[in-house]
Amino acid sequence: MRGKLNLLFDWRVMGVTAYFPLLVILALFGYISLRKDFSNVWNSLVPALEFTLPVFASWWSVFLFQDVLEEPGSETLFSYPITRRKLGVTRVAIFYAVYLILVLSLLLVLEWLSATSVFLPLAIQYGSESFFFAGLGFLAMVLTLDSGWALAVVLVYTSTQLLTGGQVLPLLNVFLLNKRVLPVSELLAPALINILAGAVLWGLAQYLFKTFRRFK
Repeated sequence: MRGKLNLLFDWRVMGVTAYFPLLVILALFGYISLRKDFSNVWNSLVPALEFTLPVFASWWSVFLFQDVLEEPGSETLFSYPITRRKLGVTRVAIFYAVYLILVLSLLLVLEWLSATSVFLPLAIQYGSESFFFAGLGFLAMVLTLDSGWALAVVLVYTSTQLLTGGQVLPLLNVFLLNKRVLPVSELLAPALINILAGAVLWGLAQYLFKTFRRFK
């Protein structure tokens, strides 16, 4: 019988770093809850959320593999009776789903407090972008074997797109860089592209992880 995942163990192994995405979400909850007036905030809030929520979707994808790929003696983990699929893409998918639930909860609160129909469009935008970043973090960790370098890859990609308005490698830019909540009709095409690009990252990362043979 194949081994089963122990997600509580995975959480504990990540240590204090596991809590960073939660702290970010809580901070955003606090900021949104303190707002009295949302009429003039969207042009700053929408970009701020775009460069926060999707990017932190990569966090758990990186640190889930710190003990598997980075720590000395980690090669012994591959001898355990658990498939590479479960150890790789399945764990990333589960933690992405948890993160997505947190993001959707935040957007529900935002819609309720602002009395504006923002949940669905922002869920489509940030959900698809988060899917891309979860895959980017996974792939960066498999390629670099180092959580610091993997986060650097995510940071360089994000800052480059932010500072250049998406002009560097525009075909690989997942950010919409919008300063207002867009209608759903304008979001479906870019969201689909982001999901397809993310699927490529997820698939490539899992392929490399499955065929992984070199260790530190």
